[in-house]
Amino acid sequence: MAQAKAVAKFWITTTDLLDHVLKHEKRIQLAEPTKDGRIVHRLVSDLFCRYVQLCRSLERCYDQTLQVQKRAVIQQLLEAGQARMLELRTKLQEIELSEFVYVDGALQEQHLIPDDVLAVRPCYFPARRPDELQALLDAQKLPPFIEPGSDAEDGSSSDESEQPEEEQVPVGKGINRPVVKRDRRKERLQAALNLITAHERARQARVRQTNFRLHPDRYYPKPIDEEIVDVPYEFFYRPGQFMLYPVKRTVYNWDFRMKKKDVVHFAYYAPPGWEEQTVRVASVRWPDAKELALKQQAEDDAAAELAQVEAAKRLEEALERIRLNRAAAKIQRYWRKFNALKAQKKHRFDRSKFLGLFDDYEPKLGDALAVAEVRAARRARQPEFDRSFVAAIADEKARILRIRGPALLEDITDFVRAWFREWYDETLAFDLIPEPFQGGTVLIVRGETLTPLEYLALERQKQLDKLKTPEQKKKEADAMKAAKEREQEKKREEKARLKELAREKRARERKEGKTYDFTEPEFMTNAYLTLEETLARYRKDWAFVNELDNLQDLPIMEWITLDKFAEVHQELHAEVHELLKSERELLQMALCKDERMKYKPPKPKKPPRAKGAKGKKRKEPIDPTADLSVESILNELVERNVLKTCRKRTFEDYIGDFNYAAFERRNRLEQDPPPGMGEVRTILQSYLYGMGPLAAPKPKSLCLVGPPGYGKTLLLEAICNETGSTLFDLSVDTCGPIEPNNMAHFLQLVLRAARLLQPSVLAIEGVHRGFYKKVPQPEQPLDPAKLGKHLFKLIVKQLKPEDKVLLVGTSDQPWVAKVGPLKKCFDKILLLPRPDYGSTVLLWQYALRRFPTVPRDLDLSALAKVTTGYSAGQILECAQQVLNIRRRMQFGRKPLQVGELLDHFLAGTTPQYPIADKEYEKFVKWHRKVDKLAKQRAKVMRERQLLAEQMAAKAAGAKK
Repeated sequence: MAQAKAVAKFWITTTDLLDHVLKHEKRIQLAEPTKDGRIVHRLVSDLFCRYVQLCRSLERCYDQTLQVQKRAVIQQLLEAGQARMLELRTKLQEIELSEFVYVDGALQEQHLIPDDVLAVRPCYFPARRPDELQALLDAQKLPPFIEPGSDAEDGSSSDESEQPEEEQVPVGKGINRPVVKRDRRKERLQAALNLITAHERARQARVRQTNFRLHPDRYYPKPIDEEIVDVPYEFFYRPGQFMLYPVKRTVYNWDFRMKKKDVVHFAYYAPPGWEEQTVRVASVRWPDAKELALKQQAEDDAAAELAQVEAAKRLEEALERIRLNRAAAKIQRYWRKFNALKAQKKHRFDRSKFLGLFDDYEPKLGDALAVAEVRAARRARQPEFDRSFVAAIADEKARILRIRGPALLEDITDFVRAWFREWYDETLAFDLIPEPFQGGTVLIVRGETLTPLEYLALERQKQLDKLKTPEQKKKEADAMKAAKEREQEKKREEKARLKELAREKRARERKEGKTYDFTEPEFMTNAYLTLEETLARYRKDWAFVNELDNLQDLPIMEWITLDKFAEVHQELHAEVHELLKSERELLQMALCKDERMKYKPPKPKKPPRAKGAKGKKRKEPIDPTADLSVESILNELVERNVLKTCRKRTFEDYIGDFNYAAFERRNRLEQDPPPGMGEVRTILQSYLYGMGPLAAPKPKSLCLVGPPGYGKTLLLEAICNETGSTLFDLSVDTCGPIEPNNMAHFLQLVLRAARLLQPSVLAIEGVHRGFYKKVPQPEQPLDPAKLGKHLFKLIVKQLKPEDKVLLVGTSDQPWVAKVGPLKKCFDKILLLPRPDYGSTVLLWQYALRRFPTVPRDLDLSALAKVTTGYSAGQILECAQQVLNIRRRMQFGRKPLQVGELLDHFLAGTTPQYPIADKEYEKFVKWHRKVDKLAKQRAKVMRERQLLAEQMAAKAAGAKK
């Protein structure tokens, strides 16, 4: 209940925000036309930030609204808002001549942070496909897109593949150890089983020991006569064996049985059979004086010797105490030193944490997870409300048909029959009933058909036309033809005039700069008009509905009744049409018989066909896969290894920061800064809005270009995982076994399967191989060019805006491909940027924080400064290989040092270096050739540089 009220109040706040944004846009439309791009950029970026926040609020309302009719309104607003937001982003890209735009000025004015205007994952991702298709897809055993441990992982890492398989290690000359493939899952299970068994045996031993101690009479066995020989248990040590877990050892061979009692030496009674013997009394002899003297001397010697022994013993004890004191003092000294170092380290750690030099990696996500669970539970109830709404519609339609259907059918029939009578009374004829595609009997009820008077006027005109001479007919035809030609000539002149005006405008813009008019259609788009109309219609329809009273989110039955009444009315008109059409034929036959005329049955009219853009009839393409079932298509693609699964990747796994200085460098210093890795993540997410169930513009194809290890494959898998798409692998290796003659049929099969299983992603790793300028000798048997010949015609051109299918290609050597065909196949071509300092810091943090024992105060700043430019794949691989199990076990006595990570790059047999500037410049030059905005921006930057040099030369000449 409380949650429903909160959602209703948030919706009211969102409508106020929408009204505020629309009013702000109206104020912008009142601005004067200007040529200053900075002013336009400021206004459009301000509006773009507002629409981003509006779309986030609308998305949350759409996600949490259960009332079906209200959710339909929010869906229309969300679709229009997202379309408008993407239009404004496109306008900013045209102004800045770059795919990456920066709106820092608007953020400062609105007191926002960059995270407030980032593209986020929509709530309706991943998209759902029909249950039968999903079950059919789940039943297939699909191979992985990237084999574990392969080099094509492109910088991505996996926790399961943290320890690589053992490779052949050279032992001596020409001798290699065999490759041992370890089953790590089996080893983990065996270790867990051993641990559980040890604990269980120890527990049972403790229970037995306790029972013997507390209840000896019950658990002790009876004494036995024979001697019991214990078998001792010895612990033996094997080299290389160590304890995986510190477990307290329990003696398993403890003998709990009572020992045999020694009854002979018992002190309290005489055992049976014991015979006492009498003690003989010996005679006593008194010693003499000499014996007494010797005895006294012996006693004195013994006392002296005892005193000497005692003195030596006391001396030894004193020396032992001195040694113990020294040892204790030494232990205390080292212990105090250890405590002081530990306190100093903790103080330095707390100070660095307070200053924000590093994160403690202990996020408190309890509240966020609780909120997410509540929202997910409410979202999961939406299908239930949809089913209830559909059931209510069906019940209401059945009720209307049962109660009002017969009366409506009779009323429509009576009205049409009265129309027949009126025509017969006034014209002695019966007009044709319009066909259903023209409107049917609905036009008769509305009075939109031909009236009897108009019919009589047409008949008189036909009679007059029959009386005209051929010369008059020819003259009228010539006049009509001349009028038609004059009209066409006016259209041609108007078209030429508009074309000339457009040409003059383009020339004037090239010479003086473009003039931005905020009242033109490029700013007043259909998305903006849709937002206005939908909001106005909502406020009109829901003006008398108190949403806070409908906390159960029940449907409004009055609207359902009106809609279903109109639908039933249309259906009954269709039934009446067939009945009255037969009656009209009978009446016409009777009329012809009375008038003694020949009856001519009317010719059936056919609905007009859809025409193309130029007025020609559209020719439907022939689908050679139309006779194949879905099961057969899937089986064939699985056999060809086209359908594959990908790892669970998200855009958050693409670690990278933003270029926070790009706005000042571009707008104030007039430079062309490279984008950050975080901006690539944002723009890719904005491209994917159209892959969900809501209508939104999206590109048909996308190409990711960058050196190896820059995350191309990771982004491809993130696109598939975020949108819930089916992955089709169309790489050259997959298409290699296909004959060139069957390539067209194969691509048509893939396209049909992609549309059936949409959302779908058609992935092409190494797309440059399909457009080779010169095919390398090793790849000639695969014939890679057969894919590039048909890719645009059979895949890209056939995709429609409403298809949830995206073609994604990756390339690390784009310059070896033909520029024209490759550029034609991809709408968007993105060059992945090199990691800067901020992105490198985040990469090292991500690579090291996966190991809990790594110190959090490691000097990552200096490490990132030295390793700036290394790819994400190199950094992740370095952390994975350096921080192996053996090294992590040594953290207690040998802390991790930054030099160990650097030594991995530099001290190996083959040192690793970041990609050279000259090699990366090849990617930049190629990207400027194929990307229209990048080409224009490079031209503008050259002009600015030339102008700056000219100004500097003039200033130098003036000083002289």
